[in-house]
Parts: sequence; C-alpha cells; structure tokens
Amino acid sequence: MTCTAVFTAFLCFMNGAIELAQAEETAEFLSQGFADKTWDELTSAEHTKAKEIARKMKIDTLRVCADPGNMPLSNEKREGFENKIIDIVAEKLDAGIVYFWRPQIDRGLTRQTFDNYECDVLLGMPAHYESVLTTTPIYRTPYVFVTRADDGIVIKDFDDPRLQELRLGLFQHSGLRLVLSKHGVMQDINIHVLSHDADLVPEKQPWRQVQQVVDGELDVAGVFGPFAGFLKTMRGENIAIQPVNLMDDEIPLEFDLALGVQPTNIVLKYMLDNALEESRDEIADVLAEYGVPLVQCSKCVVQGDLPSHGTFFTDRQKKIRALYLTALTKTREALKKDQASADQVVTEKRLDQWLNDGANIDEELSNAVTGTDRERTAFLLGRGADINKLNLMGLAPLHTAARARDSEMIAFLIAHGADPNRLDRDGWTALLHAAFRNHVPSIEALVQAGADMEIASPNGATPLAIAIMERKYFAADALMDAGAKLDEAVGSEGLTPLMVVASQPLKKGRAARFNQGMSSLDVARRLIEGGADVNARSKNGVTPLMIAASHDNPPLIGILLQSGADPNVKTPTGQTALDIAKANQNKAAAMQLELSTKRRTPKTNKSGRGPDDAPGKASAALMEVK
Repeated sequence: MTCTAVFTAFLCFMNGAIELAQAEETAEFLSQGFADKTWDELTSAEHTKAKEIARKMKIDTLRVCADPGNMPLSNEKREGFENKIIDIVAEKLDAGIVYFWRPQIDRGLTRQTFDNYECDVLLGMPAHYESVLTTTPIYRTPYVFVTRADDGIVIKDFDDPRLQELRLGLFQHSGLRLVLSKHGVMQDINIHVLSHDADLVPEKQPWRQVQQVVDGELDVAGVFGPFAGFLKTMRGENIAIQPVNLMDDEIPLEFDLALGVQPTNIVLKYMLDNALEESRDEIADVLAEYGVPLVQCSKCVVQGDLPSHGTFFTDRQKKIRALYLTALTKTREALKKDQASADQVVTEKRLDQWLNDGANIDEELSNAVTGTDRERTAFLLGRGADINKLNLMGLAPLHTAARARDSEMIAFLIAHGADPNRLDRDGWTALLHAAFRNHVPSIEALVQAGADMEIASPNGATPLAIAIMERKYFAADALMDAGAKLDEAVGSEGLTPLMVVASQPLKKGRAARFNQGMSSLDVARRLIEGGADVNARSKNGVTPLMIAASHDNPPLIGILLQSGADPNVKTPTGQTALDIAKANQNKAAAMQLELSTKRRTPKTNKSGRGPDDAPGKASAALMEVK
C-alpha cells in the first residue's frame, strides 16, 4: 500500500509494514487521532481496539536499536542474549531485523533515535522507563558481588568491614556504587569508566571487571547480574555470585528489563507483548544459557527463583521531594567525614603519585566532581586542571555536577571559574541538564551565577521548555520563579510553553504526581498568570486550546477558556478547537467546548440584554476545574 501524508508518521513506522487486508480498518482507526496519543491518553475502548489491530497486523521489518559492544547483552555480531531474544520475537512476528547500532550510554538515546526514525525497538530498557513505552517485563535481575569461588568470600551486608579491605571494582554509573557510597565505601575502588567505543575495544566493556576477579586483579566486583552469569555459564569460570538486592531498603538493586518503543506506538507494544508471551519457553532457555541471574517476578515473561526485595519506597513522597528539592551533597559530605577510614581518603600525595604515573589530570578532575569531593577538586584545579574542558563523555565538570543534582559542587565550580553557559558535546548547558534532572537547588545555583535561561538545546528547547516537555514540574516552577520567558516559542513547530503543557493531560496515580511536583494544570495557571498568551499560534497556526482539544484535556480547556482563549479561532484549514476534538473522537473535550459555546450564547431578556452580559464575566459552572 502507499502511505498517504496524513498517516505517514504511523502507517509507515515500519516501512509500509501493514498488510493490505488490514489497511482500511487500521487507517480508519488512526484517523480518529489514535496515532498521536500516548498510553495514558487512550480510553479503555481504544486500548481494546489497539489490541485487535495488533493481533492482525503484519510487519516486514523491525528496526532495532542496540549497543554494538556490551556483551553479554548485545554486540554488532548479534552474539548477546538481547540479540537472541529479539531474533525469537521477530520470528514470531514473521519479520526481518535491521539494526541501528548506538552505545546505550549516549545521552539522547531514546529521544534522537525515535525522533530521527532510526529504530522502532530499543533493546534492554528498564520497564516503565519514562522516555519510552515499554513492553511487558521480560525478566528481573539483580546487582551481584562476584568473587573467586576458591576464596570463600561471603559479604554479609554493605557494612561488612571486608569491603574496606578487599580490592573492590565497580562500574561508573551504578546503583551499587551509590549504595556503597552511602555506607562509606567510597575510596580505593577500581572504577570501570563506561566508554563510547567499547565495540572497538572489548576491554572497555563492563563485564571485564568480572574477568579482573578471575585474573586475580580484584577480589570483588560489584556488577549487574548478567555480566557475572556470562562468565560463569558461557565461559566456565570458577566464580561465586552473590545477589545483593536484599541488602538495601532505599536504593533499588534489582530491575525489570523490557523492550522499548515510541510512546505513541501502542499497537507495536501489543504486538511485541503477544510475541514475547508466545516465546516464553524459548526466551527462558536463552537466559539460562547465558547464566542471567533471575529474580522472582510474577509480572515478567520469564519467572526467576532468586528472592525479590519487593517495594523499595515506604515514604515515596518525602523521598521524591528530597531528591528534587534539597542539596544532596550535604548527606554525601557527612558520610565521608563520619564513615571514611584514613586509607580511603585520596590525599594530595596519592593524587600526585597518580599524576606522575600518567593519569590525565582533567579526567581526574571529572572523577573528583563525580565523587562530590571538593577538596580533591580544588587540589586538581590548583595543579592546572581545566575547569571547562570536556571529558571523554563530552561533559565539562559543571555538566557532570548538574547531572548528579550536586548543587553545592555547582556553586563551588562556578566560584573557581566554571563557565555557567559552557556547552557540552551535544550542545546542552548545565542549566538544561539541571532542568532535565528536575533539581531546584541546582537551577537556583546556576541562575544566581548568571546562567542564561534562554540558551536552547540543538532542537530549540529552552530549559523551561525541556522541564515542561519532560514533565519535570519542580524544575519548571523554579525556572518560572527565576524569570524565564513564558511565551518563548521553541522548536521547529514554534510551540510556546503553554502549548506544550496543553498536550499533557493530568497523569493518573499518586506516584506520578509526586514525581512531577506541580500538576500540568498548576503549570498552565502559572504561565497564564505570568502573562502567557492563551491565543498564541504555532508555526502551523494552532493555539493552546486546539492542542488541548486534540489531546482530550478538558480541565485545561476550562482554564484556557476562563483566561480568554477564543474557541472560534480556526486553523489554516478551517478547523476550530471543537472541530478538532470531534475529529479525534475526544468526547470529553468536545463536551467541554460545546458547553462553552452554549454558555457564550446566553438567552436574552425583553431588553435584548443577556443576564450575564457584563464584560469579562464567565460562567462558574463552565470554569470550575476539579
């Protein structure tokens, strides 16, 4: 079939993969606005319809994004267990596979690959990862300690004194590293720095730390479970594997892994779910072959037998607010002073020795910032480290601090000459990172130091736009407090912040609200109170009201109408907001808009004057937003 302009974004999402037999039914459904809706925006009836389409749809090719060098998960030779799993799934769908290789540590992985139509499926995504729509969890696996079996080492808990004595290895971005830091195990650790070229240099792949244990270079490696199982089962190494997921009650150390698709690709998600369910036994065989430690998980495709920790958060709201609203380094500094032993402290003498041995001073500065060690940072700066130089990850120290929500380090670096408007390799400022991390103290520290709130990312998004687009509403609130422009049109479509928030119906569930801080309605009210234009038009000629109508967002429609939005404005093709709501079969939005039309046409008395015919007066019934 030929993909028309109207349906290109979805009907062509897998290179014209819909068979002619189902094309008419699918096209009719998508014409009702289904293709533009996310999981939470669909009604129960629409989900049922999506499941029906998923059972009938046929695809020719799956475009898969995967890491080219991260065994045993995946590599460009397709030797990893994630490669084997997607092979099984594709076979169930009677589809071929085309790979797009990209290291998973790259920032912008989900955003850029989907926006550029480079892939339909991302391998190895954490279930419920916020930037994508994920399938049913495939399996759950923990972090583990790995030792040589003959050594008989058993770590009792994270306060076991042997962790202060043994040669310990961790990789750079690791929940286990964070937990050990919390328990005072922070220095003299062999840190495996993640690399963008691990496909070209296999020694840089994280599983190599397990090999270091085998080779006697380390006594213990704290790694993600599959890295350990790979060497024990596939390579026959004599190692002991001890799961650590039950040792901490605050930081999760077990994770559900799934496949990821674009947030609006609900049909593809259901197709993959069906294929995964049908392939349960084959997938279990693959995971067993690769020695993946499997934790009990009733909702996963493959069940495990290792005990599960279960729920980690007992006071979620308090913890979320602390994460986004407090300066986290105070806690880390206290731990350093209270729990670090003398041999764990990186002294000037030890740093000088490392530098004399050939360590890169700028990379050591990056490590010091990552470790929230201000004394070490100051020492390296005094030795000539470049405070604005980008590290191997393409980040200057200030970017690293912002990504870590380390507001005190941010202030420290700026006081020592860091450029608050320095761009990282991808064109992001520290303030953009802080907004994306939803961290208020970091935003405040950067703004106070002169960070420009209107420097946009390469795709044209300002920090305020990033915060709203990503539903990081703590950050949005802080940026508005700091004076960010509220009507700045961003991106190729020229969307104002109010237009962006109009596309975000209230998320369901208390957890979502705790993560966001304010609600989307609160953000809209703040924008309008600050002077945002409720009748602004994007480059395509649409208004916030039209966007709210297309996303079935009645509460926001009420706020916009109350604030003077004109429901009679038309798109360049002649559609009003009500027309758009009806075309998308958004019944709640259409009802709200129809009610507004009736309220705006009051009955007249004998004098020809309506009972409420006073300038600016609005119907309380229309404007009430629950």
